[in-house]
Amino acid sequence: MTKAGIKSKWGFIRENREIAKKAGIDKDTGCCRTGIEDYLSVIFPEISEDKWIYDRPFGTHDVKYYRISPDYRCDELMIIVEIDGLPHYQNLEQIQRDIDNQKVYEKFKYKVVRIPYFIQLSNDAVKTLFGIEVKDDLFPDSIASMGLQGNNTPAYCCPEGIARMAREIVRFPKQMDANIAALEAAKDEYHTGVQLLKDYINKEEFTYRKFADR
Repeated sequence: MTKAGIKSKWGFIRENREIAKKAGIDKDTGCCRTGIEDYLSVIFPEISEDKWIYDRPFGTHDVKYYRISPDYRCDELMIIVEIDGLPHYQNLEQIQRDIDNQKVYEKFKYKVVRIPYFIQLSNDAVKTLFGIEVKDDLFPDSIASMGLQGNNTPAYCCPEGIARMAREIVRFPKQMDANIAALEAAKDEYHTGVQLLKDYINKEEFTYRKFADR
């Protein structure tokens, strides 16, 4: 049972089972961690685990060799899955590398699915990210991914990282609401930066509405 009073066999995403086990229980919520292999096996049951290539160079494409290493790659599905942890929102150079690497993957017709650390694989999130409906009940949308004890709030991000977070989190309204509610409940703007995030979100939502009205 989590601190939020919700029972779930699924936990916060980690790069693999070993890392998930070492990370242990999340201090803010009491949730466990789950290696993404277990999620992928439910999302793509027809693909055996050995078909997912973990953290290996992209290799040779059109004669050129690429050293960049996506988190997970499945050549059979032509899909790459990247798990973007907190550093991807703190470091401007890392943000630019993500943009550049994704252009390479997409050049060779791979679909790139990026999973931000503040979004968990709920049924709604899986449908948004992968375009797949999973019958099993996955991670609950109502549990926040960001908290003071995790030191992973918007306050720890660089300005471009918060902007990136806003652009991504608006695609997942239920988890966006859960995260904002949890950050606001802490009543500590200095350590949460929740108002900064809300300001960026308001800009993003205004932009979406403006385009939708055309």
